Amino acid sequence: MSDIYKAPESQLAENSEAGDFGSLEKGIAGDYSFSIGEAINEGWQLSKGKKRTVWFAIILYIIAIAATSFVAGLLTGYPAFDLTGAARASLSSTIIYNLITGIVGVPLAVGMMMVGIKIARKEETSGTEVFAHFDKIVPLCVTYIIMSILVGIGFLLLVIPGIYLVIAYMLALPLVADRNLGPWKALEASRKAITNNWFAFLGFFIVLILIYLVGGLALLIGLIWALPLASIAYGVAYRKVFGGPQGS
Repeated sequence: MSDIYKAPESQLAENSEAGDFGSLEKGIAGDYSFSIGEAINEGWQLSKGKKRTVWFAIILYIIAIAATSFVAGLLTGYPAFDLTGAARASLSSTIIYNLITGIVGVPLAVGMMMVGIKIARKEETSGTEVFAHFDKIVPLCVTYIIMSILVGIGFLLLVIPGIYLVIAYMLALPLVADRNLGPWKALEASRKAITNNWFAFLGFFIVLILIYLVGGLALLIGLIWALPLASIAYGVAYRKVFGGPQGS
């Protein structure tokens, strides 16, 4: 005998899935549910079958960073792969070298973040995602520069404000790439959303660091599991707060 008061299972599944996806508006308002354990557990489950994708992205990222460092070194005369020579390099070559590598490195890092986010949202992605966000290189770099300046000032002001901003800005860069927000809007959206649950995200940040550290034990073999887990768990956290791309 059917229960007329029982919601259809398909509707319950849809509601559950919808509740697991945040939105920009809900995130800023703090109307989302986030648990460290749930994010790590789901990251672990989703990493099964996706480690190859994450590691392909990591390898491409490392190659791209190394190539950028090599080219920047040739252009500036900065000895990128010589620590002794780097210590004696001129101030101008050091500044220009770091500027070039930083400008190229930001969209590459955001591409790595987006790999984990897209896996968390069960969207199609591949390792080449690391190269997919150079069209937003200007707003991404501006966001990173503003974030770095504010965090630096925060650490000068008795350290605690800096720690607050490091955690509060955790989700800012993907918002520029994923939601097409401007630098200040992305920073403020991330700050307002995370402030509503700041201590949980602080704990999440610490857990991610511990995952990296533990993964680095046993001759780095643990990183085979640790890096995909951390990447996708970060994606799960982003999804729970801000959901899918604009218009979804």
